[in-house]
Amino acid sequence: MPVSSPAPAAEKDGGLASWVRAAIVLMLGAYLGAGAMLPWKLAAVALGAAGVVVGVVATIKAFRGAVPVVLRVTIALATMACLLFTLSTGLQSLFYHATSEYEQCLRGSVTDRTTAACQREYEEKLRNLDGLPGS
Repeated sequence: MPVSSPAPAAEKDGGLASWVRAAIVLMLGAYLGAGAMLPWKLAAVALGAAGVVVGVVATIKAFRGAVPVVLRVTIALATMACLLFTLSTGLQSLFYHATSEYEQCLRGSVTDRTTAACQREYEEKLRNLDGLPGS
């Protein structure tokens, strides 16, 4: 009596499970990188960009195959999360010097008043476009 193995099912989906796993791992890496201090925060840009590419491929594979709707929604959301982490961290890295000073200020702040002062100073630098390369 022939026994069906799970290998044909994996071959049939074109490796979709691997693409989904990779996209979710890259999304989690981008999330963790976005919460880190500079210069480690720049890793979130690279991981997020890779997650967007992998997520787009996985989304295309998911919509072409016969997979549950939950998987289609999950991979699309993971791809959008990677895009969000890439854009937000990428914009922060444009203002590398100002963001670095802000993080140093927050690290040294003890009270709410000093935290608010750090926030005001950072917003002022962003408003004046201080810290942009070439300015």
